[in-house]
Amino acid sequence: MRSVGPATFAPGYGSVSPRTPWGKMVTIIYALIGIPLMLLYLSATGDVLARSFRRLYGKMCGSSPQKLQCPCSNPVRVPVTLCLVIVLAYICSGAVLFHRLENWSLLEGSYFCFTSLGTIGFGDLLPGQKAEDVSLCACSAYILTGMALVAMCFSLVQDEVLNLLRYIGATCSRNDMKAKEDENAMQGS
Repeated sequence: MRSVGPATFAPGYGSVSPRTPWGKMVTIIYALIGIPLMLLYLSATGDVLARSFRRLYGKMCGSSPQKLQCPCSNPVRVPVTLCLVIVLAYICSGAVLFHRLENWSLLEGSYFCFTSLGTIGFGDLLPGQKAEDVSLCACSAYILTGMALVAMCFSLVQDEVLNLLRYIGATCSRNDMKAKEDENAMQGS
């Protein structure tokens, strides 16, 4: 990792940037098309992977296959902690991968994986600087797969949060109805 002192700066991904007005215009147009397409890819892939993982988790935990075939029935619930463990394990495996490919420390590999999968990507660590093209291919595959995996986990966590909010809403609604019934009963007596 390059040190960043008061008199220097880390160019990161900014070392490859458009310099002409036309280049900047093309970059904006490319981003306007590319970012929604990437979000669509992540959303669709995350949903497909979440359904597949939910089905696999249901089979591993012994849920009946009939419930898994009908999307209207209660789907198998995947614990949020399992999603967090999956993401953490993926980041750790990436740290080991980049430790071997790039000779980075495990902390640098973890940092790179976290910032890349979190779409922060400061660019202060660049793969492929000390290794062959294999490193860039491995990095690209790792990030695309990881972003799909993170999207899957977000989808599963989102479902759990929505289920929790529905439960809270139903509980509040039942409590309100019970309070109204009690109030009506007291007024009627």
